[in-house]
Amino acid sequence: MSETAKFTEDILSVAREKSRSIISKAQEDADIILNEARSNFLREASEIIKTAENDAEATRRRQVSEARHGLKLREQEEKNKILAEVLDQTKKAVFDIVGDERRYLEYLTKVSVDGIREIGLESVVLHLNANDMKRFGERLSREIDKRLQRASRIEFAKEPIDTAGGAMISNNDGTIRIVNTFEQRYEALESRLLIEAGKLLFND
Repeated sequence: MSETAKFTEDILSVAREKSRSIISKAQEDADIILNEARSNFLREASEIIKTAENDAEATRRRQVSEARHGLKLREQEEKNKILAEVLDQTKKAVFDIVGDERRYLEYLTKVSVDGIREIGLESVVLHLNANDMKRFGERLSREIDKRLQRASRIEFAKEPIDTAGGAMISNNDGTIRIVNTFEQRYEALESRLLIEAGKLLFND
């Protein structure tokens, strides 16, 4: 082999070795980059999955919470309907007493006497609805006197009051009033009736 050929071969050998080294280094760099990219991808994918899972869990919890709230509202609505029906039936039972003349006269006498005692005056005005004024009139006055065990000075109001039943007692000029009508008594008892009905029906 001539010197020129040998020199050329040596240069090519060095070039090949250098080329292999460059390729090897490039491959190593590529592997490192690829591994880093894979690692970054896996980390980002994991974070995306975790975020998605957290979002899904938050959505699930919100949906469960909303469902529970909706059920509670519907349950309360149904309870309110039942309680309203109970109150209506109770009110009807109270107002039905008007049809039983004996019982109603006894009741009317009691609420009138209670009002007269509460107002604490010798002379009072007794206010009734138009029907009760016609039905009872002086008979009620006599029953009140019996219950009070004395002759009372009761004047029946000329103008009837707007009520389903019961009475209102006032002084002569109407500045002091004791209201013992069905509506007033029922309204005063309504909150207690609701509580008691709730306990009995729903154990609330």
